[in-house]
Amino acid sequence: MRPGTGLAFAHVARVRPRLAGGIEAVRARYGGAMTRYGYIGLGMMGSAMAENLIRCSDGPVTVHDLDAAAVGAAVALGAEAASDAAAVARASDVVSVCVPAAAHIEAVLSGPGGVVEGAHEGLTVLIHSTVHPDTVLAARDAAAEWGVALFDASVAGGPENARAGSLTVLAGGLAGMPSAARELLDAYAGTLIDAGPVSAGAALKIAINVMTYAQFAAAAAAHDMVASTGGEPAALLEAWRATGQLGALTEQYCALLEIPAEHIQGELRTLLETQAGIATKDLSLALEVGRTRPAASPLLEALRSAMPAVYNVHEDHEEPQ
Repeated sequence: MRPGTGLAFAHVARVRPRLAGGIEAVRARYGGAMTRYGYIGLGMMGSAMAENLIRCSDGPVTVHDLDAAAVGAAVALGAEAASDAAAVARASDVVSVCVPAAAHIEAVLSGPGGVVEGAHEGLTVLIHSTVHPDTVLAARDAAAEWGVALFDASVAGGPENARAGSLTVLAGGLAGMPSAARELLDAYAGTLIDAGPVSAGAALKIAINVMTYAQFAAAAAAHDMVASTGGEPAALLEAWRATGQLGALTEQYCALLEIPAEHIQGELRTLLETQAGIATKDLSLALEVGRTRPAASPLLEALRSAMPAVYNVHEDHEEPQ
């Protein structure tokens, strides 16, 4: 970790207008030429973002992932496959990176076959992964030594919004971002938020995730409270919605609470275990950021330990926290 860095909550995020009409409309405003794009990391979110990029770009899109099937699906849509991250970098002016964790970012950027081996003048890298702000700062400093500009552009909204180009993008360093990279963010985003300097977007994403998982945990506890006293959980949602406090994402989550525990098996259980793992990872990042009020750490620890129960994949002998 880089000592003394992390989230500065004093900076107020500013919502920047997103230009309609895709990359071509944005480029008309900024006066740019055709840009070559690259995408590394074709998981659930990455594949959806790449699909939108392939559809709306008038230039080549080069992709790489260890999953050959994911690469094949992108190629079928019109992308070009690359053998490694270095090949993506060589073929691109702007490269998006959406991989699971800090270790993957390090490998993609500076490992064998990494971006470092394909770095060139004018290359910009955008980090979409949910990682510690220090990871972004370390990546930025390393990339600068290769003559590459690197920014964080965390994303929220899920795969369907990614395919539609209507994600919420939390950008760090937006004011200094090259126009070609800004064009790309406008293609990804329904809402583009200027979070502050480089790494502030990553910090903001972690903070938003804390709020999201806290709502999920509260919804699970409240649902069980109402159901155990003979009440109707649907009435809970109706009342919550009427007070203006029920968000769309939490309402989607609440559908999970209606599934009997014995029906959470097979692929569904695997999916929920994956989601619980992601939530636990994100809340661990929140604890690592460390700039919380003294009383907040126990709350974050309790929330993190509750995630298997929140996603209804805790073992029978475990007590929900």
